[in-house]
Amino acid sequence: MAQGPEGLDPTIQTREIAFEADVQSVTPFLKLATVSHNGAAHKTFACDEGPSLGGLGSAPTPLMYFSAALAF
Repeated sequence: MAQGPEGLDPTIQTREIAFEADVQSVTPFLKLATVSHNGAAHKTFACDEGPSLGGLGSAPTPLMYFSAALAF
């Protein structure tokens, strides 16, 4: 019988998930974040505030990322 992915194994009782984020400021409101999962799968993305808050509006706002995370 074929086994499914480890993440779906019903016999695993506990899991440890570690994320690491490195954030760099480009401007006072524009930030670049690089996030990794257990030291691998690095992803980099930007966030910025809109002009009404002093940002450039060049990337999604932090609240947009948070809202999307809740929707996922």
